[in-house]
Amino acid sequence: MTNEEFLSRVPIFENCTTAEIASIASVAQEHTYVPGQIIVTQGTPGQAFYLITNGRVAIERDGAVLGAFATGDFFGDMSLLDSAPRSATIRAIEETRCLMLSSWDFKALLENTPSIAIRLLEVLSRRLRVADERLAR
Repeated sequence: MTNEEFLSRVPIFENCTTAEIASIASVAQEHTYVPGQIIVTQGTPGQAFYLITNGRVAIERDGAVLGAFATGDFFGDMSLLDSAPRSATIRAIEETRCLMLSSWDFKALLENTPSIAIRLLEVLSRRLRVADERLAR
């Protein structure tokens, strides 16, 4: 599967056109992590979004393993827009390849291709409405 195909399956990019996905892919970087390697650390500023293209990672909070992500999963999506502290540590369980999109590259991309921002806002608004409905129940 190509990087563009992976990115097009990420819910926050679901409304993007093929050309917009290609623009996002052009600034994404591929990284490989060995078992046990920490990818992001709880409490540090979020500065990047990760999409797992192959492998598995553990989700850890305060030293406890909460679960795992695998191929096709992603984390750090809100870091594209803010640099709030990470809520968990993510550690490779096995050799893992990720596409990484830094917040500064993504923000520069939005300045050059504002249509991506509009599509992103549509998805984020929908997700916020769903979360709000869940809280209301």
